Amino acid sequence: MDDCNALIVDDEADIRELIEMTLLPLGVTCLPAETLSEARALLKRQSLSFCITDLRLPDGNGLELVAHIQKHYSNLPVAVITAHIHI
Repeated sequence: MDDCNALIVDDEADIRELIEMTLLPLGVTCLPAETLSEARALLKRQSLSFCITDLRLPDGNGLELVAHIQKHYSNLPVAVITAHIHI
């Protein structure tokens, strides 16, 4: 089986940990990032299978990350999550 690595971007540690606890039993290695800039750095260094990002980040938003991924890593699936009702 191929390695499956996921970029998990959220400024809340408990959310990152919850996602990791969910994915780990499925054989997914999670690479955490708290900010947009950390996520971009990990994208450069690591081969990834998919990305889950929060909509609101301390230094930007998840939609900026989606645009970055579409431009530079067009085959990488990405999902945006949020706990906020009003976007």
